[in-house]
Amino acid sequence: MTSKVEVEANICSHRTVIEVTDKGDGNMAVHIDTDCSSVQTYAEMVSELTPGDYSDWSDSKVWEMAAQAGLTTTCLVPVALINACWVESGMMSKRLALKEGPLCIRFIE
Repeated sequence: MTSKVEVEANICSHRTVIEVTDKGDGNMAVHIDTDCSSVQTYAEMVSELTPGDYSDWSDSKVWEMAAQAGLTTTCLVPVALINACWVESGMMSKRLALKEGPLCIRFIE
C-alpha cells in the first residue's frame, strides 16, 4: 500500500506531494513531486528511508539530508515525510489521519 501527503506552503508559494511505500521490511520507498528546486534536491537524497530515519532525531537521513539540500529550518516537507512514513508503517492510524484532516500552522498575530 502507499501513503500520500500534500504540503501546501503558501508562505513560499510551493506545493509538494510525498508518496511512501513500505517495501515490506519497514524500509520506505519515497517519491516526492514538487515545484521547489530545494525540495527536488532533497527528494533525490531521500529516495529510500530506514525505520531509524523516520523515527529517530539523531542520525536521521530525513534531517541530515534536509540540511544538506539547503531546506530552511521552517520547511514543512521533512515533517510531512515523517508523518507519511508513520502512517505507512502503522505507527500512526491512517484511518484517523484521513478522518481528522490537515495538520496546520496558523499565524494568528
